[in-house]
Amino acid sequence: MGILRYSAFLFLMLMLTASLASGGGFTFDGIGVKARGMGGAFRAVADDWSAAYYNPAGYARIQDNYIAANLAAMHNRYWTKPNIYWGDQYESGFFNGQDIANHHEILNIPQGGILARLPVWGETVFGFSIIQSFDQNLNWELYQNLPGYNSQDYPDRQFHNNLDAVEFQLTAARNFLDDKLSLGVGLALVRGDLYFTDVVLRRNPMPSPISDRPYEKIPQWYRSDGNGWGLGVRAGLLYDLTEKLSGAFVVSGPTSLNITGETESRFYMPFNPSAIQNYGYRPGDEEYLFSAGEIVMVKSDFETDIDLPASIAGAISYKVNDKLTVAVDAEMTFWSSFKGYDFTFTKFEGLKDPSFVNANDSLYSRQHALPVVWDDAFRVMAGTNYRALRFLEIRAGFGYDQSPVTNETFTPYFFDLGDKLSVNFGFGFEVNQWNLDFAIGYTKQDDLSVSEMTFNDDGTLKNMAGDYRGTNYQTVLGISYRF
Repeated sequence: MGILRYSAFLFLMLMLTASLASGGGFTFDGIGVKARGMGGAFRAVADDWSAAYYNPAGYARIQDNYIAANLAAMHNRYWTKPNIYWGDQYESGFFNGQDIANHHEILNIPQGGILARLPVWGETVFGFSIIQSFDQNLNWELYQNLPGYNSQDYPDRQFHNNLDAVEFQLTAARNFLDDKLSLGVGLALVRGDLYFTDVVLRRNPMPSPISDRPYEKIPQWYRSDGNGWGLGVRAGLLYDLTEKLSGAFVVSGPTSLNITGETESRFYMPFNPSAIQNYGYRPGDEEYLFSAGEIVMVKSDFETDIDLPASIAGAISYKVNDKLTVAVDAEMTFWSSFKGYDFTFTKFEGLKDPSFVNANDSLYSRQHALPVVWDDAFRVMAGTNYRALRFLEIRAGFGYDQSPVTNETFTPYFFDLGDKLSVNFGFGFEVNQWNLDFAIGYTKQDDLSVSEMTFNDDGTLKNMAGDYRGTNYQTVLGISYRF
């Protein structure tokens, strides 16, 4: 009973103080407590429910029926100091020179699985798991309309990218060759949820003098909220090369998510009373619309396809003795297939008078994209698991994570500052058929300075100049029962 109370106390303290790191791009690294304690070097071990993600073949090695639940507490702390000027000299509305942190938020993500050995094709292990494989949640307040524009009711969720990909996976695994070879496959229904906001400084489509400085831009804030589904597949093998040495190979296929939902846009129009007075613009004139400081609300439907990358991985594990296991994993993720977001807006509501050619055709109904140019990225992980006592395992691991982000497209929507090193540590307590586990980790991202400001074809920012820094932590808690 003392062990249970001590474990519960540790779990509570860690939930209150720790957080989570993501891998390269926006891979979610909060999967599996034992795996995270070993730094992710788990594909050639794969002896708990998280084998559904790391290596489905591992299910064949689990001798008991098994149910487990994990909880990952997320907290990413990032800072940016914008340096965005028009023509390298004019203020843009961004909080240039100010050190700004992303909105503080702690998210708790539950995951888990259940598996059973059934007399199918001899004996086959089947399992069902819920896995969050990709995650990005960033929210920044970096901008305020310049004087001369309507700034009423300006939202604080200005640059917000909340993307979640959750897999509902069915797994089957069997042993072959006198149990030396294990094969497993998982088929997943993948749910994608996207909440995205952006501030886009559109070119003022009106002629001079209405579009003269400082009225050459029309700030648009928009919010897109939607969801969609896709299919995923993951397959793996686990082979005992000797009694102590095992090798593994895992392939995870690409997934395409078709996200649909609704978009709300707010256009903060210039407030230019001198133009109204000097040129006699009246309500109902298109020129008046671009001079009276209105907020124009437009709603629409949206659609975008999100291509999540495939990956391949190889791994080995070695049982030094009955107590100590060491493991090494290497993984390549094909991030070059991810192209960002390309929104298609349809069914517009709230457009102005159809005779307003500049407002309708060149501004309110314009499409939007957030393209990225990324490279494929490599990861290597190493870890140990040591049974210190009959009821206690101690784990440690580290990883090197290559960044897929190039210098062609960097925005704070996807916060990956470069190659990273991480360290992990964990414990596992065994009490009868119960296991209580926790793992913590730390990743320090290098500082990044983006000096060049570049633009997409529609005039929106592609490379956001500024200084960036960030730190990640991770904690994963788990409980499982074998029966």
